[in-house]
Amino acid sequence: MFIPITVAEYERGLEYRAGRFQRVLEPGRYRVWAFSGRTITKLDVREQALQITGQDVLTADRISVRLNILVRFRVSDPAKVMHEVVSYHDALHQAAQLAARELVATRELESFLTERMQLSAPLIEATAERARQFGVEVVDVAVKDAVLAADLKEAYEAKLRADLRGQTALIEARHQVAAARAQANAAKVLQDNPAILAQRQLEILASAAQQGYGNHFVVLPESLGELARKLASSQTD
Repeated sequence: MFIPITVAEYERGLEYRAGRFQRVLEPGRYRVWAFSGRTITKLDVREQALQITGQDVLTADRISVRLNILVRFRVSDPAKVMHEVVSYHDALHQAAQLAARELVATRELESFLTERMQLSAPLIEATAERARQFGVEVVDVAVKDAVLAADLKEAYEAKLRADLRGQTALIEARHQVAAARAQANAAKVLQDNPAILAQRQLEILASAAQQGYGNHFVVLPESLGELARKLASSQTD
């Protein structure tokens, strides 16, 4: 009596005779004689996702971070997957976990948090190297979440706020230095060019007169006295 077995497009079959592996079967329809000692085990080779949650890892500065990791993968070598490990899901879980621990351990907390989105490539490389040994191809590894303990989170946020205030104060100080330097340069130009200084003073006096400041007294250098009187005389004529 023959038993029909169909290997779907998204599957691969592993043929055994008397418990010994014979070959990998491609998608198709097969017939197995019931008393021949021949068996076919089917394995799904579609892309799958593995969630790794609540992994506590230590940064280079010995701060604990809880990671949630998503691994996307597919079976690339059905024979290895079946024969090298008891459970390739568990083996992949351990491979990704170990890769994450080794990667985070080389970075301090601030570096890790700021570069978290760029860590996918080294995580994929490290996880894939281990996964290939038991017939799994890693498509992607991503750190979905990185969670600090409540007290550490508050301390880190306080540090960020302090850093931001420091940067703001530094920028303001630079602007003040630039303004003072500009004023010093302007004063040097006026000092070296008395004619420009006199012209500037007259412009200020004329502006004050036009805006009608009333009975205000303006003390001018003696050298400008005559020019100011001439200016006032010309405006009253």
